[in-house]
Amino acid sequence: MPRIEKPPLRLAICEDTDPDLAALKTLIENSGVGYTLDVFKNGESFIDQFAKDKYDLVFLDVFMDELSGVETAEKIREMDTNVVIVFTTTSEDFTREGYRLNAYKYMIKPVLKEDVEESLELAGVRRDRHLEASLEIISDGQAVSIPFNDIEYVESRDSRSHIITSGGEEYPTITSLDSLETLLTPPRFLRSHRAFIVNLDHVDDIDDDFIMDNGDIAYIRVKDHRRIKNKYDDYIFSKIRSD
Repeated sequence: MPRIEKPPLRLAICEDTDPDLAALKTLIENSGVGYTLDVFKNGESFIDQFAKDKYDLVFLDVFMDELSGVETAEKIREMDTNVVIVFTTTSEDFTREGYRLNAYKYMIKPVLKEDVEESLELAGVRRDRHLEASLEIISDGQAVSIPFNDIEYVESRDSRSHIITSGGEEYPTITSLDSLETLLTPPRFLRSHRAFIVNLDHVDDIDDDFIMDNGDIAYIRVKDHRRIKNKYDDYIFSKIRSD
């Protein structure tokens, strides 16, 4: 099976003070971790380009003009409940807001080396936890290993199961949906319809059916709609509590 290389950590800094930004960038650079980094000087420009699953870790300055760090975090949580948020601040007065927004920690300026490294380590552990488990199948005669985290949903059609990934790839396989259901287990994966298994981490919204974050629709059995919606709500709530 092809080996899945761990990608660099995807980091973002939203900081409007140049000396504080330079200090944080230096500590990240000296940490020794592999990373990519996007830098923003205000919350508005950050939110304009933000998307679910785009970053593993976001450093947010609490005190910014216009859109504050707390307000920026509120908008982040509307789109992504998983990304690690770390506040950088000169005051601990907003710890209650941080708890409400499921922020990992506050780093008091000037930020310390050990605090930055601890935040990077957590983001790496959470990223790796998703990457390590993979689905191994035969698709078009080739052995393929697909990280569970990359699977948006699986659809049964044309006498085959089609695995759709967040990167836009589609892997057809003769393995039945029933067999895949034994490998793609709850609570992350949910059989929502006789023809669909959904990765709840990639659900953007739920109406009559699941709306996936790539824009596709995954059907929900009409007679089981309430039960399936409750399972989705329970999963999201349990993730928020455990993170």
